[in-house]
Amino acid sequence: MTRKFILFILLTGIMAGCENDIQAVMEFDSKKAAVENGTDIITIFSQGGKVNAKLTAPAMERSIDKPAYVEFKQGLKVFMYNDTLGLESTLSAKKGKYLEDEGNVYLSDSVVVINKKGERLDTKELNWDPKRKIFYSTKEVFIKTPTDSLHGWGLEANEDFSEKKIISVSGPITVQDSVSTQ
Repeated sequence: MTRKFILFILLTGIMAGCENDIQAVMEFDSKKAAVENGTDIITIFSQGGKVNAKLTAPAMERSIDKPAYVEFKQGLKVFMYNDTLGLESTLSAKKGKYLEDEGNVYLSDSVVVINKKGERLDTKELNWDPKRKIFYSTKEVFIKTPTDSLHGWGLEANEDFSEKKIISVSGPITVQDSVSTQ
Protein backbone atom coordinates (compact mmCIF):
# COMPACT_ATOMS: atom_id res chain seq x y z
CA MET A 1 0.00 0.00 0.00
CA THR A 2 2.83 2.40 0.83
CA ARG A 3 4.39 1.60 -2.49
CA LYS A 4 1.21 2.51 -4.32
CA PHE A 5 0.91 5.70 -2.30
CA ILE A 6 4.52 6.68 -3.05
CA LEU A 7 4.03 5.85 -6.74
CA PHE A 8 0.85 7.96 -6.78
CA ILE A 9 2.66 10.93 -5.17
CA LEU A 10 5.55 10.62 -7.67
CA LEU A 11 3.20 10.47 -10.67
CA THR A 12 1.21 13.44 -9.38
CA GLY A 13 4.43 15.42 -8.91
CA ILE A 14 5.63 14.52 -12.39
CA MET A 15 2.28 15.43 -13.95
CA ALA A 16 2.20 18.76 -12.13
CA GLY A 17 5.74 19.50 -13.34
CA CYS A 18 4.79 18.82 -16.98
CA GLU A 19 2.20 21.54 -17.25
CA ASN A 20 2.42 23.65 -20.43
CA ASP A 21 1.69 27.35 -20.49
CA ILE A 22 -1.21 27.57 -22.96
CA GLN A 23 -0.15 31.07 -24.08
CA ALA A 24 3.38 29.84 -24.90
CA VAL A 25 1.94 26.93 -26.90
CA MET A 26 -0.36 29.26 -28.86
CA GLU A 27 2.52 31.67 -29.60
CA PHE A 28 4.67 28.78 -30.82
CA ASP A 29 1.89 27.50 -33.08
CA SER A 30 1.20 30.97 -34.51
CA LYS A 31 4.91 31.49 -35.30
CA LYS A 32 5.09 28.10 -36.97
CA ALA A 33 1.95 28.74 -39.02
CA ALA A 34 3.17 32.19 -40.11
CA VAL A 35 5.65 30.73 -42.61
CA GLU A 36 4.74 28.91 -45.82
CA ASN A 37 7.32 26.96 -47.81
CA GLY A 38 7.31 25.70 -51.37
CA THR A 39 9.64 23.89 -53.74
CA ASP A 40 9.96 23.78 -57.53
CA ILE A 41 8.27 27.17 -57.87
CA ILE A 42 6.84 28.38 -61.18
CA THR A 43 4.87 31.64 -61.09
CA ILE A 44 3.31 33.35 -64.10
CA PHE A 45 2.74 37.12 -63.85
CA SER A 46 0.11 38.73 -66.04
CA GLN A 47 -1.52 42.11 -66.33
CA GLY A 48 -4.64 42.88 -68.32
CA GLY A 49 -4.84 39.25 -69.44
CA LYS A 50 -1.34 39.29 -70.94
CA VAL A 51 1.58 37.31 -69.56
CA ASN A 52 4.51 39.59 -68.86
CA ALA A 53 6.85 37.44 -66.75
CA LYS A 54 7.57 33.95 -65.47
CA LEU A 55 9.51 33.23 -62.27
CA THR A 56 11.15 29.90 -61.49
CA ALA A 57 12.91 28.97 -58.25
CA PRO A 58 13.97 25.78 -56.49
CA ALA A 59 12.46 26.93 -53.17
CA MET A 60 10.43 29.76 -51.66
CA GLU A 61 9.60 30.86 -48.14
CA ARG A 62 6.67 33.19 -47.44
CA SER A 63 6.19 34.91 -44.11
CA ILE A 64 2.69 36.19 -43.45
CA ASP A 65 3.70 38.06 -40.31
CA LYS A 66 3.94 41.83 -40.77
CA PRO A 67 5.86 42.90 -42.73
CA ALA A 68 4.89 40.05 -45.05
CA TYR A 69 7.55 38.91 -47.49
CA VAL A 70 8.48 36.17 -49.95
CA GLU A 71 12.09 35.02 -49.92
CA PHE A 72 14.10 32.94 -52.39
CA LYS A 73 17.20 31.77 -50.51
CA GLN A 74 18.26 29.21 -53.15
CA GLY A 75 18.05 31.52 -56.15
CA LEU A 76 15.54 32.52 -58.78
CA LYS A 77 15.23 33.19 -62.48
CA VAL A 78 12.75 35.55 -64.16
CA PHE A 79 11.84 35.61 -67.85
CA MET A 80 10.28 38.92 -68.97
CA TYR A 81 8.07 38.98 -72.07
CA ASN A 82 6.62 41.60 -74.42
CA ASP A 83 2.95 41.75 -75.50
CA THR A 84 3.42 38.96 -78.07
CA LEU A 85 5.23 36.68 -75.57
CA GLY A 86 8.60 37.45 -77.14
CA LEU A 87 11.39 37.14 -74.60
CA GLU A 88 12.62 40.64 -73.69
CA SER A 89 15.10 39.78 -70.94
CA THR A 90 16.13 37.24 -68.33
CA LEU A 91 17.14 37.95 -64.76
CA SER A 92 18.82 35.58 -62.32
CA ALA A 93 20.09 35.93 -58.76
CA LYS A 94 21.23 33.61 -56.01
CA LYS A 95 18.96 35.36 -53.48
CA GLY A 96 15.80 37.42 -53.69
CA LYS A 97 13.24 39.00 -51.40
CA TYR A 98 9.85 40.55 -52.17
CA LEU A 99 8.19 42.78 -49.57
CA GLU A 100 4.47 42.29 -50.16
CA ASP A 101 3.16 45.52 -48.60
CA GLU A 102 5.64 47.78 -50.42
CA GLY A 103 5.91 45.76 -53.62
CA ASN A 104 9.69 46.26 -53.60
CA VAL A 105 12.03 43.50 -54.78
CA TYR A 106 15.59 43.06 -53.52
CA LEU A 107 17.95 40.78 -55.44
CA SER A 108 21.48 39.91 -54.32
CA ASP A 109 24.46 37.67 -54.89
CA SER A 110 25.47 37.21 -58.53
CA VAL A 111 22.63 39.16 -60.15
CA VAL A 112 22.68 38.84 -63.96
CA VAL A 113 20.32 40.46 -66.48
CA ILE A 114 20.50 39.74 -70.22
CA ASN A 115 18.21 41.61 -72.63
CA LYS A 116 17.17 40.68 -76.17
CA LYS A 117 19.91 42.91 -77.64
CA GLY A 118 22.50 40.66 -76.01
CA GLU A 119 23.48 43.24 -73.39
CA ARG A 120 24.48 41.76 -70.05
CA LEU A 121 24.39 43.40 -66.60
CA ASP A 122 26.32 41.86 -63.69
CA THR A 123 26.07 43.23 -60.15
CA LYS A 124 26.00 42.07 -56.53
CA GLU A 125 22.68 43.78 -55.80
CA LEU A 126 19.69 44.96 -57.82
CA ASN A 127 16.41 46.38 -56.56
CA TRP A 128 13.00 46.94 -58.17
CA ASP A 129 10.89 50.01 -57.31
CA PRO A 130 7.34 49.37 -58.58
CA LYS A 131 6.17 52.95 -57.96
CA ARG A 132 8.85 54.41 -60.26
CA LYS A 133 8.93 51.26 -62.44
CA ILE A 134 12.72 51.11 -62.39
CA PHE A 135 15.49 48.75 -61.40
CA TYR A 136 18.29 50.39 -59.42
CA SER A 137 21.51 49.58 -57.64
CA THR A 138 24.05 51.45 -55.54
CA LYS A 139 26.66 48.70 -55.93
CA GLU A 140 29.34 48.06 -58.53
CA VAL A 141 27.91 47.22 -61.96
CA PHE A 142 29.34 45.74 -65.16
CA ILE A 143 27.54 46.08 -68.50
CA LYS A 144 28.73 44.15 -71.53
CA THR A 145 27.23 44.97 -74.92
CA PRO A 146 28.14 43.43 -78.27
CA THR A 147 30.50 46.40 -78.85
CA ASP A 148 31.47 47.73 -75.39
CA SER A 149 32.18 46.92 -71.78
CA LEU A 150 31.11 49.44 -69.15
CA HIS A 151 31.95 49.55 -65.46
CA GLY A 152 30.80 51.78 -62.64
CA TRP A 153 28.86 52.21 -59.42
CA GLY A 154 25.12 52.68 -59.23
CA LEU A 155 22.52 52.02 -61.90
CA GLU A 156 19.02 52.96 -62.96
CA ALA A 157 17.22 51.02 -65.70
CA ASN A 158 13.69 50.70 -67.09
CA GLU A 159 11.66 47.49 -66.80
CA ASP A 160 13.03 45.74 -69.89
CA PHE A 161 16.59 47.09 -69.49
CA SER A 162 16.44 48.74 -72.91
CA GLU A 163 17.43 52.04 -71.24
CA LYS A 164 20.00 52.10 -68.47
CA LYS A 165 22.22 54.65 -66.82
CA ILE A 166 25.35 54.03 -64.76
CA ILE A 167 25.49 56.67 -62.02
CA SER A 168 29.30 56.83 -61.71
CA VAL A 169 31.15 55.42 -64.73
CA SER A 170 34.68 54.08 -64.38
CA GLY A 171 37.12 53.19 -67.15
CA PRO A 172 37.22 53.90 -70.90
CA ILE A 173 34.00 54.57 -72.81
CA THR A 174 33.48 54.34 -76.55
CA VAL A 175 30.99 56.91 -77.83
CA GLN A 176 29.46 56.13 -81.21
CA ASP A 177 28.82 59.02 -83.59
CA SER A 178 25.09 59.44 -84.21
CA VAL A 179 25.74 61.20 -87.52
CA SER A 180 26.88 58.91 -90.29
CA THR A 181 28.93 60.28 -93.18
CA GLN A 182 28.46 59.04 -96.73
